[in-house]
Amino acid sequence: MNAKARVLEIIEGNRDEAAGYLSGLLKHPSVMGSEESAQRYYAELLKLLDMEIDIWEPRAEDMKINPDFMPARDDYTGSPDVVGVLRGTGGGRSILLNGHVDVVPAGGNDWTDDPWSGKIEDGKVYGRGANDMKGALIAYLMAMKAIKEAGISLKGDVLIGSVIGEETGGAGTLSLINRGYKADGAIISEPSDLRVCPVSMGVIWFRVRVRGLMAHAATSYLGVNAISKAAMLIQEIDAYEERMIRDKKHPLYSHHPSPFSINIGIIKGGVFPTSVPDEVILEARMSFSPDDDIAMVKKELEETIHKAAMKDEWLKDHLPEVEWYGFCLNSGSVPMDNPLLGAILDNFKLVKEKEAEVIGTPWGTDAGALIRYGNIPTIVFGPGPGGMAHKADEYIDIDMLQDTTKVIAATILDWCGH
Repeated sequence: MNAKARVLEIIEGNRDEAAGYLSGLLKHPSVMGSEESAQRYYAELLKLLDMEIDIWEPRAEDMKINPDFMPARDDYTGSPDVVGVLRGTGGGRSILLNGHVDVVPAGGNDWTDDPWSGKIEDGKVYGRGANDMKGALIAYLMAMKAIKEAGISLKGDVLIGSVIGEETGGAGTLSLINRGYKADGAIISEPSDLRVCPVSMGVIWFRVRVRGLMAHAATSYLGVNAISKAAMLIQEIDAYEERMIRDKKHPLYSHHPSPFSINIGIIKGGVFPTSVPDEVILEARMSFSPDDDIAMVKKELEETIHKAAMKDEWLKDHLPEVEWYGFCLNSGSVPMDNPLLGAILDNFKLVKEKEAEVIGTPWGTDAGALIRYGNIPTIVFGPGPGGMAHKADEYIDIDMLQDTTKVIAATILDWCGH
């Protein structure tokens, strides 16, 4: 039996162990500001692989490598990053397996069980973060554990990064880059439903403040209704979104009806039904093509709002204010002839006995930061079902977790050499 076949056999035999490790990780809630317990638990798992362990708390100054980063906070106390490094014997390529341990809040009462239960049932592991993306962290662990159990020595270094802050803009990965961690290639196993993604869209939030003039509703002609003015701007933003959907094409998003879009998610305005509102605030999410950078995206949106305002007698003298805030994951892309992409595709075919589907990510990821600021070619490939991310009763399919682990392990053998 060759080395790769042996490793895949070991992974299959460790199926229950993988589910158990994930269940344990899920029992450590890791919403913003409370990631330390989960990270300490994961660091202990990495120590089983005889890895060199580095644990540190990111600093606000680490984010300066991304001039467009918008911090959700300035203090990362209680939210450490973890990196494990297994040194190779030399002469091979290095690989970074990167994933985020932070999760979105569990929400209200829609869960059937405790969101932090880590329940294992019917081939699934349940809990907030099982899918997005603590399952991936266990896939990395189990891939390396199988290689170690097979007695294989790798030539290239393997780095496993468990970072914080992806759900709020990627602080943990920026800190990892700023700390000096590099590799010849990287994999991020976000829940892609086993589809291989060499390109990642960008995602950014913005806020528009629209001024009006307050008056009594009975004498509304003395005021300016900010809600009405905002409604006009919304129509212009919607028209811009239609143009984006029509004109901004990318070959790896042909399957998606509207990958690059704008969602106005919050409208705040007015204080009383019989008062003309003097201010409205719109808050929105904008996704953009891997072909676009943040500066271009900001300029286009700001020009759209400015041109719309210049058509209105009030707004042209009281221009709406555009603020970029809260969240920004940059886009990124890897060429289709990249050797790491080729290795993943080859090993997907080995494991699944069929060709992989190659697409662009339907959401923002830390891949953009690794590509743009770390100069590390990064592929997104992971388990699923992706549609369970951020939902109540979130779960990961253990079969898909196993397939992900096998593809990653086989890719490590090819990429790093042994």
